[in-house]
Amino acid sequence: MKELLWEGGPSRRSPVIWKSITSLVLLVLTIVTLAASMYAQDATDAQDTTTVTTILSFGTMIGDPGTGTPADKAKNVIRGYSGPPFPWLIRSAQGTLKTNGSLTVTVRGLVLPNGTNPVPFFRAALSCQDPANSTKGKLFFTKTFPADTKGNSNIAGTVRLPSECIAPIILVTSPSVPGNADGFWFSVTGR
Repeated sequence: MKELLWEGGPSRRSPVIWKSITSLVLLVLTIVTLAASMYAQDATDAQDTTTVTTILSFGTMIGDPGTGTPADKAKNVIRGYSGPPFPWLIRSAQGTLKTNGSLTVTVRGLVLPNGTNPVPFFRAALSCQDPANSTKGKLFFTKTFPADTKGNSNIAGTVRLPSECIAPIILVTSPSVPGNADGFWFSVTGR
């Protein structure tokens, strides 16, 4: 039967057949290699866009010093963002900012010196330093979250991250107030 298949055609040892087979095998290997490479690149790209990592994690915050003295007044403004005229104290805070804009802050004991919190809602803000002026910043706020009279709140929101955020700072703030859409900051990352 082998003889019938090749009868009248080139012999099995013909260089034309071997060149054709070799070319075909190389073509198939090239296509398979390119397809595997494209699949691997697509998988890597998909992973890069869905992998969420931590930008900032913190376990301490400090309260706003108020504006009682000239030294306090200078500390009361962070990157152009003012705190209220009266001081705030904080017992504890922790939180994280993720690459997908997720911002969580757990606040405990954010109160006035008399031990009470008169503000029923807190929100968190991300401040990114202005590259042209280190004394200024751009603010990105979460929505508001309930706060009790003992100054406890669980903030779990999302902020719109800019393409670049230099020296991120997280603040706990008031909601917007009449005449001041940004509200006031009550505590800030640091110690």
